[in-house]
Amino acid sequence: MRNPGNSKRPAETGKNKSALRVAGIDLSGPKNLRNTSVAVLEYRRAPRLLELQKGLNDNQILELLRKLKVRIVSIDAPLSLPAEVWRPEDLYLREVLKNRGGSPRYVMAPTATFQMRSLTERGIKLKNLLEMNLIKVIETHPRASLLSLTMDIDLARNYKNRDRKKRKRARDRIMELLRKHIDIGNFVLCDDHDVDALICAYVSFLLTCSPERLLKISEGFYVVAPEGTFS
Repeated sequence: MRNPGNSKRPAETGKNKSALRVAGIDLSGPKNLRNTSVAVLEYRRAPRLLELQKGLNDNQILELLRKLKVRIVSIDAPLSLPAEVWRPEDLYLREVLKNRGGSPRYVMAPTATFQMRSLTERGIKLKNLLEMNLIKVIETHPRASLLSLTMDIDLARNYKNRDRKKRKRARDRIMELLRKHIDIGNFVLCDDHDVDALICAYVSFLLTCSPERLLKISEGFYVVAPEGTFS
């Protein structure tokens, strides 16, 4: 049964067939599906949020992306395992964050905890499933991208803050900024997982329409470049 998530309007599978459709996924571990958010953007003249769903398992994600004819999806999760503790791309991204004023602690090793290993294993499994169905998959890091898009260290820190008021203020400000570049319509970003999914989808959009605004961390791993900030 389809999980309705927090979608405010039905998927428009019969309209704008020539429009580009891309997606972003903030992935959670397999035992915490409620924190998985999927955002789908449609682009013709400007990107607009077409679908926002929560709590989907891998097969439901595939069903949604196939139904909406999504071509590219960016996933916030490690999509490969390290030879030892860290992958080279994780160490590089930590340096990138540090140089931008962010915290390198925003990047965790794929096997640092049981939860991270479970997330990584789910990410690899989902990547393989989607690629078998001819959907291009890339890895991204929405918090690093948010830092470049807004050039605001406090926003990147506080939208995941434990303090509810700080978290809400940051999320409202992020919504305000995103609305200037994405038609969000009546959708509501209920939590940081929805924010991350939308930023992931925006990275997919940039990869297709403005790749010069992205920084390549490694093969198949992109974040928004410092010069890719919202104008």
